[in-house]
Amino acid sequence: MAAKKTSTAKTTKTAKKTATTGGKEKSMSKLVSVLAETTGLSKTKAKEVLDAHAELLINELKENGSVQLAGIGKLKLGERAERQGRNPSTGEAITIKASKTVKFSGGKRLKDSVQ
Repeated sequence: MAAKKTSTAKTTKTAKKTATTGGKEKSMSKLVSVLAETTGLSKTKAKEVLDAHAELLINELKENGSVQLAGIGKLKLGERAERQGRNPSTGEAITIKASKTVKFSGGKRLKDSVQ
């Protein structure tokens, strides 16, 4: 028996705020929509702002190895060493090669706001 899908319209101010600010991860288009609504920018301009911010962060990480986001936290380049792992389907031992990664550490304001 298939589950019946229902949709619930969120009409209250509280429900609308919850739908736009918390909970699940947002797709890029939803993030652009929320940014446009919050700032009064057009969706096109909001997307340009997000794209420019992403490029800025990437370039800054490449050049300096870290980026401080005031009130939010810090992004830092890190490295993972080569290590041994197991193939989950066969149980065979495999070598996982070394890789670069980005590490995030939350700032005080961010940590305090989620507690």
